[in-house]
Amino acid sequence: MTAPSPPVLLHVGYHKTATTWLQMRLFRPEHGFRQIVTHQEVSDLIERPVDMAFDPAPMRALISERMTDIAAGEVPVISSEILSGHPFQAGRDGAVLARRLARIVPGARILIGIRAQHRILPSVYMQYLLRGGTMPPGTFFEGTTVPGYFGFDPVHFEYHRLTALYQELFGARNVFVLTQESLARDMDDAARTLAAFAEASHFDGLRNSARKVQSASYPEYGTGLLRRINHVQAGTLNPVPIVRLGETPGGLYRVAGYLLKRPLLSSLLKDRRPVTDEVARRFAGHYAGSNAELARIAVHPLDLTGYEMPSVPFTSEVVSSRRI
Repeated sequence: MTAPSPPVLLHVGYHKTATTWLQMRLFRPEHGFRQIVTHQEVSDLIERPVDMAFDPAPMRALISERMTDIAAGEVPVISSEILSGHPFQAGRDGAVLARRLARIVPGARILIGIRAQHRILPSVYMQYLLRGGTMPPGTFFEGTTVPGYFGFDPVHFEYHRLTALYQELFGARNVFVLTQESLARDMDDAARTLAAFAEASHFDGLRNSARKVQSASYPEYGTGLLRRINHVQAGTLNPVPIVRLGETPGGLYRVAGYLLKRPLLSSLLKDRRPVTDEVARRFAGHYAGSNAELARIAVHPLDLTGYEMPSVPFTSEVVSSRRI
């Protein structure tokens, strides 16, 4: 009798936590995984519908159709970082999407990728520039309190909140938290641990083709130049500039990014990190309680070395009272 395939593995993000590497390098048939849904399909059938129009049936039908391509023992994967909520908009849809996923694939296993906040927040800002953003770091991280409009909110990166919600919806043992730092320290061990959680019985080690790291974003010392270029180029976040001299992330943006990475500028400016400095100034101490709570509720081993932690025992008062 042919053994059934393991449950669907839902990889929901976060953004900037090696998601591209997982999608392009690890979640492939040679490693015992097969992705069954595209980013566009996730967007069209799960993310975009407003609540009053959302219907889980079309995505259920698509998953059922794609499961016919799954070999015995192969892990079906749905991987899309947009499922954790968009960081440019406070991640406000993260909880809504989690509940939609529970209606679509209630027996799934969940993978949540995280990264130390003092490193992920600068990376998120650089991604904001890559999409055509024009705000300086301080303005971006300030967010907005204008009624009906949303921007960045640090609560989105209090990882214990989304983790606890997925534990509630899918069962604590079915939620696995993977740190980007664990992949950086020992890619092979992190991949083996994840494969064991997903019951990827065909996984027998990383192929050489997987040992490639995605190219780094442009350096922080170029943020002033890059965001000013976005004033004169079209981009996702600025589609109709007064003057259009190309389109971000191409055109002048790409040329400037290339030049910023040249050895001369890199050697002169490498220690200038305006986004990291802004994050350190603005959010020092903010995430300690959340990280301690994440360590407490995690069922599977989780090494948070390098993450901000409280210097006193954690209490519920340490974490902001705001909820997802």
